[in-house]
Amino acid sequence: MKSFWGYFVGAIIKPRATFLTLVIDPKQVSKGVKALLFMGILYTITVACFAGSGALIVAPAFINLSPENYYFWEMFFAIPVVFIGWILAAGFGHLLSKGGKGRGTFEGTLACLGFAVTVPQLATWIPETIFAICLLSGMKQTEMMERTAQPGFWQTFVIAYQVVAVLWMLILVITAIITTQKMRWWRSLLVGLLTTALFMAMMLIFIR
Repeated sequence: MKSFWGYFVGAIIKPRATFLTLVIDPKQVSKGVKALLFMGILYTITVACFAGSGALIVAPAFINLSPENYYFWEMFFAIPVVFIGWILAAGFGHLLSKGGKGRGTFEGTLACLGFAVTVPQLATWIPETIFAICLLSGMKQTEMMERTAQPGFWQTFVIAYQVVAVLWMLILVITAIITTQKMRWWRSLLVGLLTTALFMAMMLIFIR
């Protein structure tokens, strides 16, 4: 049985071996919860920095909140939304796996997905936190928006780190499904794709 940090780092460098250990850990679900809380707290701090700097959301919101106050309210609903998305994705993935002759438990799937959907968020959290700190230091949001709107380094960088995060999450979710459900690779691939899509849909609806 590893510590939480052992699982978190392991999910980065040796995900399959780490998930194999996690599914036999008697405290597997609590480790998954800690992963959600860890990244949730980090992102809430970043959102608080955006709110404190007066930043506006750069993409239209699906819920009826003003752009001026969106980050303020997001400080309160971000963690619950991520938890709901995690549980829904795990339940969805588990049910699909059972239809594909999966042999894993819901708890094992839930625990592994806890790390599979949070670890890749480091790829977005780091640059977005740096941006938030720059805004708090006096940088104008319009200045960065103008840079990223035009072809060049900054636009490529913003697109790249988001693509890396999505692909990394997809790989980890598929690895988690393969490890926990022990299905044929093509079935795990399909379940992983659909499970990732569900989780990402929840994030796109609420998180900015």
